[in-house]
Amino acid sequence: MQDLEEFRRQFCFNPAYRGYIGIEREMFLVDVHGKPVPKSPQFLEAVSDRGAWTYELSACQVEHRTPRLPFDIRPLRFALYHGESVGREAAAKADCRLVCLEVAPADMCLDVYPHDKRYARIIESLSREKLAAACRVAGTHLHFGMGSLEEALAAYNRLVPMVDHLLELGNHSQGRRLELYRLVAGHSRPPIYRSVEHFHEQAVARGFDRNPRDCWDLIRISHHGTVEVRCFGVTVDCDEIISWITACRAQILS
Repeated sequence: MQDLEEFRRQFCFNPAYRGYIGIEREMFLVDVHGKPVPKSPQFLEAVSDRGAWTYELSACQVEHRTPRLPFDIRPLRFALYHGESVGREAAAKADCRLVCLEVAPADMCLDVYPHDKRYARIIESLSREKLAAACRVAGTHLHFGMGSLEEALAAYNRLVPMVDHLLELGNHSQGRRLELYRLVAGHSRPPIYRSVEHFHEQAVARGFDRNPRDCWDLIRISHHGTVEVRCFGVTVDCDEIISWITACRAQILS
């Protein structure tokens, strides 16, 4: 068990990034028939902006991460469109296509990205049903920069009552993505934390005190020093993503 101070040190809060936005977009790699293909290693070898792209559990998925940006619609929109353009070029070099797909077909390939030890440990604990569910879903995650754990906790607690509204805003699969996500994550509804001490107590009870990444809640306080909102599916419309950011930010600042 991590004591409170050890737990605190795992979060990288930086006041210089207070109010900044980061966006993570999970996307599938598919063949000419639209079938997911396990080509993330080839994609990552081909992509020109390697620092902005990373792998996911499924070898049929990759993730684009924008830089940290202050809230300004034009650079946010540019970062999203530019990232997707770079990704499409890399996918073509890897002889596949990059698509925004919220739930992949049930018969998709279940190959896992082969070069990550954490993923290797995770799949050892998953049934085939849960592995299939984990591989089939993709989402858009929003990060809101915070200056301290106390500040993050306050913003997080303001967002929690909105979780159902946010889920509906980002639902493009008639709830199927959330159904599959809950199959894997189990407890995913974010609780209210009364204090930093209560947050630590809950982390210990739920087993993510040693690694905050093991909290799979739909809203969570991230080790990156952000409040991370994981409620949204995927969309080709970058302005829709910006509308999600605006909705969350309005609640955080209320």
